[in-house]
Amino acid sequence: MVRGPRSEVFTTMLVDAHGRVADWAAHWNRLQRHGRRLRIDLPEPEWEHLRPHAGPEGTLGRLSFIAEDGTWSWEQRQRGWFNESVEAITHPAPRWTPKVNGTKHGDWAPYRSAKAAAESAGCDVALLIHNHAIVDADRATPMLLDEDGTVWLPSSDEGGVQGIVAEHLAERLPSAGYPVQRGRLNERLVARCRELVVVGTGLGVARVDAVDGEPMGSFNAFSAHLQTVLSEHYSQPATWESMRPNDEQTVH
Repeated sequence: MVRGPRSEVFTTMLVDAHGRVADWAAHWNRLQRHGRRLRIDLPEPEWEHLRPHAGPEGTLGRLSFIAEDGTWSWEQRQRGWFNESVEAITHPAPRWTPKVNGTKHGDWAPYRSAKAAAESAGCDVALLIHNHAIVDADRATPMLLDEDGTVWLPSSDEGGVQGIVAEHLAERLPSAGYPVQRGRLNERLVARCRELVVVGTGLGVARVDAVDGEPMGSFNAFSAHLQTVLSEHYSQPATWESMRPNDEQTVH
């Protein structure tokens, strides 16, 4: 069955060993924003029917709203590798309409195909290219440390998804001496970069060692710093929220 973009809106969250989810407020805000762009009206999730559960060393939970029947769906799976160095390929970025580009929507097969293409090439991640620039990755957000110390993220106008983890890290970079710029991660910028990483809920902070077989910059302090910031974030009790109605914590 062919599913169009407006058939669904979803988000993927980290679930800890106690069955709590990370950054619920940020995920819910993004779900609402993306739903409005997709013309999907979202009711609040009925967590008593969804039941997130505990998993060893954290799992990933996919919360989606199916527009056709007006119901929420929850799927939970084990997280794979995390905070590791990776090799990447370049792959054409999927394109839809301007309102659909950059949302977590129902026609997600092209992103899954990009991931499969990377794995078929013996790599870990696909960097998605449009107009000779990196605009996204198959399940993460690219971040690039330029030779002048500036950190670049793809602009939202380029059509990539604004990741929850990437936004959290970007907010904290200026105070650590890393100015942040959003724009086009073009070939020239990538070729001269000191370090390229991809960050996301499922991958953590992954340093990109090579793209299409070409080595990236030899600097690694940037990725190490991001991993420390993310680890500290996940160590904070305020990051986690129980969505199970019988627990002391609730959605609001």
